[in-house]
Amino acid sequence: MDLSRILAANIDGRTQNARYRQSQFQKLQSNLVKHIASIQDAISSDSGHTRAEVRAEVVLALQDIRTHYSSVSLEKDLEAEYRIARGIDNADGMRGNGIVYIIPNAHTLFYSVISALSAALAAGNCVVLELAQTTSALPALLRKILPEALDNDTFTITAQRPDPSFLNKALIVDQTGESNTNGGLVSPATARTVAIVDRTANITEAARELVAARFALGGRSPYSPDLVLVHEFAMKPFVEAVIQHASKYLAGENGEARSLSRKSALLDSIQKDRSARVLVSGSNWGVVEVQDRKSPLLQKKIAEKVLLVHPFSSLDDAIDANFNQTLAATYAFAAPSSAKYLTQFIDAHVSWVNHIPSHMLIGPAIPKNTIPFSKSRYIKTQFELPRPKLITPIPSSVQVILDNNTSKADTLWREAIAPLASTKQRPGFKIGFFEQGIITGGLITLASLVATVSTLGYYTWTYVRRV
Repeated sequence: MDLSRILAANIDGRTQNARYRQSQFQKLQSNLVKHIASIQDAISSDSGHTRAEVRAEVVLALQDIRTHYSSVSLEKDLEAEYRIARGIDNADGMRGNGIVYIIPNAHTLFYSVISALSAALAAGNCVVLELAQTTSALPALLRKILPEALDNDTFTITAQRPDPSFLNKALIVDQTGESNTNGGLVSPATARTVAIVDRTANITEAARELVAARFALGGRSPYSPDLVLVHEFAMKPFVEAVIQHASKYLAGENGEARSLSRKSALLDSIQKDRSARVLVSGSNWGVVEVQDRKSPLLQKKIAEKVLLVHPFSSLDDAIDANFNQTLAATYAFAAPSSAKYLTQFIDAHVSWVNHIPSHMLIGPAIPKNTIPFSKSRYIKTQFELPRPKLITPIPSSVQVILDNNTSKADTLWREAIAPLASTKQRPGFKIGFFEQGIITGGLITLASLVATVSTLGYYTWTYVRRV
């Protein structure tokens, strides 16, 4: 594997030129459109997704290209480049990371590749894409299309992972979450996604969105709900609504009846599991209630069209329901106050309240410790490095001390050691958790004592009257 051309192109900095990047985008977009029919056929062949799902993936990918292309501006780049020459600070100066190494997710591979590739190109990087040799149609097609569209000195595809000496020079985009890299943009692909349906939720709407999210795209999205916790008082209407919305999966894409004989491997195993029961099932899909809180199903990442539901008794019970790890996402269907409580105490990389963004089901999970963006999965600045250039001197109070200006230095000293501003909170105004417990316990004890004394007094008075 020869990556010397990538290293050389990174050194000569050709990708930093805005016109070069714009040219690469135009060639990439036109070449993809030229092969659009073949791309859709390959996606459909590999994934089994519906025509609508395939088209949605392709549209999202082409939208990402357009979004990142519009972020490249020669005029803005030149204005920033010559700020120092005009005596102006370039405090927000940026440049590309240099080399980006992409490990794409197999789920919706086309969008997964294009979303990262287009952001990396916009930031002015050389790109290495890892595509393993497989019998799948789409990887083979991408191996043909992408090198035709992009500069072979700044873009290449490899089937084998380079040695650490090269990877240490690159920004790694790992959409699988399986690499051992400590830095880079790593998606929590193996983390679970959990939904909570409280009794204060719109039960019908929650069921409709959760069924669609679980059964869409073969149930393989990182953001398909792996578990749905349902308040025990809402379980019956929720299951009825789920069955109603799931019934359309009994028919094929064009309405033809589907065979009910074939079951998924997960459903086959659940049939033998005493801790769970199948509520309804069809051809390779099902809705399952998990009854045992200790069931391994509650800790499992699901990659099939199987919706798992499990009851909870209170918001605290839902929070405590085996969440011993950071979740990929949380869907909280509840009144705003209850949703606030749930999302505050459940640790998840992202939480959505009373809705599931359908576009997030396509492509990789959002990289850890980053925020989601509405127009694209990645943004340009994630692939850039800050390189500020400052010309304006910044007045420093420390310089006064270093210059031995006694009067000003003494003033600064007194200001530094002065107490911080008061919070204006009166002592004892707030009652903490433990104080509340002590007060509650004291009131209960006092009430019991008063009741006991009153009872003894009553019987004593009655006895004295009889005597």
